Amino acid sequence: MKPPDGFRRVEAGAWVRAGYEADLAHWRGCMRGSVADAGDGGRGKLARVPLRDGAAAFVRRYRRGGWAGAVLGETYFGRPPRPWRELVATEAARRAGVVAPEVLAAVVEPVFGAVCGLPYRGVLVTRELGGRRTLREALLDARAGAEVDAWLDAVIRAVRQLHACGIRHPDLNVTNLLVGASAREAVAVIDFDRAVVGTRPVGRIGRLLAHRRLARSVAKLELPALSRTECRRRLAELLLEAGS
Repeated sequence: MKPPDGFRRVEAGAWVRAGYEADLAHWRGCMRGSVADAGDGGRGKLARVPLRDGAAAFVRRYRRGGWAGAVLGETYFGRPPRPWRELVATEAARRAGVVAPEVLAAVVEPVFGAVCGLPYRGVLVTRELGGRRTLREALLDARAGAEVDAWLDAVIRAVRQLHACGIRHPDLNVTNLLVGASAREAVAVIDFDRAVVGTRPVGRIGRLLAHRRLARSVAKLELPALSRTECRRRLAELLLEAGS
């Protein structure tokens, strides 16, 4: 597996965007307690660090969830490593016009001097998508069905675009979709861990599974009373579309 265009291999297991090679040691240090923890990053620890251009980056160390996390924690097996695969999927989405984080580095660190990187720990560094909030926050703040409908329309457009370019995202939910100040802005998709990049648009079954995952995620929210009917109607349309 080779780094995508614009990235270089630095050391044995680090793929770094050109121009950011000097930051690699610092980013690794961020995950060892040298900066404040920025909170939960889904299945991994997340640190927010400044960049030289005044923006910020998130440094995420991969960690398993559920029972596997209790046993294996941050240790992974298999090739190609998950950080490299996530980088490739994210870059494929960005090239296709999907709004997604700019990956700055995907790092694989062997555990206990393992040969060929097995087992390994992983780190992903992404530029912060400023001025956005999660779909969850937007829906909870909505005060009318029309607002909910507008947000879901924006999300549907983003999911259509993702599937049209052949990317199957396994965890489309209300926290992995980021919205701008209004529903007119394109929705950003994050967390491409375990995403699959195909050569054709995502098929009917793949679309249906993704939309059901999203619908379950929305259904768990305690939305304002005025929003519930509109939300259910729009999600029903979404599922019907996926099944067609």
